[in-house]
Amino acid sequence: MLHIWIKAARLRTLPLSASGVILGGAVAASEGAFRPAVFALSVLTALLLQILSNFANDYGDYTHGSDGAGRVGPSRAVSSGEISPRSMFRAVAIFSCLSALSAAALFWTSFGTEPARWGAFAALGAASIAAALFYTMGRHPYGYNGLGDFFVFVFFGLVAVCGAYALYPEAPLARMPGLPACATGFFATAVLNVNNIRDMENDRASGKETLALRLGALGARRYHLALVGMGLLCWAVYLPGTDRYSLLPGLLAGLPLVWSAKTVFGSTRSDVLDAQLRRTSICAGLFNLIMAGLIVWRSGAYLAW
Repeated sequence: MLHIWIKAARLRTLPLSASGVILGGAVAASEGAFRPAVFALSVLTALLLQILSNFANDYGDYTHGSDGAGRVGPSRAVSSGEISPRSMFRAVAIFSCLSALSAAALFWTSFGTEPARWGAFAALGAASIAAALFYTMGRHPYGYNGLGDFFVFVFFGLVAVCGAYALYPEAPLARMPGLPACATGFFATAVLNVNNIRDMENDRASGKETLALRLGALGARRYHLALVGMGLLCWAVYLPGTDRYSLLPGLLAGLPLVWSAKTVFGSTRSDVLDAQLRRTSICAGLFNLIMAGLIVWRSGAYLAW
């Protein structure tokens, strides 16, 4: 039974979700503000939220009937009968609690009992849990109304990177890594967009209105190229703007993302798109980690560890 739950957790999605908070921690480390306990808890919280999101999506898509026979990609645990709806709902409740507890431990470790920051981050944590739940769950899931891309950009990009950075008390807020956060959000949105391009016919049949459906087949593919291009442009502006010119060659690590985007643009085959979904997710996560490593190396922060 354990292997069924591991499959339902969709472990392949975890590196991308963790890479944003790792990037935020790396930028904080380059400012001399790194704390190992904050880093560990921020990664743990990100992983728990991603698993919560995966379980909630499994349950929500089942209840809304969008995991039908026309769906491409790995089978879902509830729709395939491997896990009962009741058990999955229970798992959603458990991981909601675990995510909240991990976030509370993270906030306590970061800034103790400081009321202003507790209030701000508690609201942000609650919003993150709500975003994980209501992408496909509830009467009016935002993922069924073309808003998934916006929320992915915000929570996988801005919240993950800037939120993680701000959790290090010594990190100067004036040097908040806004452009890397936007780049991370663009890449994460590109992953969702490939998924939505792949599932366009099934989503149309089940009433799931994604942004890809609204844009149409060609528009969604042009949008995908724009997401990848804007992500790389953010880094191309950020590195010189923060006197990190020597890291510009690191942008070559984004070439696999560009190649994958070219393949997505030129293909209508569901099996090809499914392969590019995995590739885009892996390449985006690796790119974030490579840039995080380069930023730490460039600053020499690792010497203090």
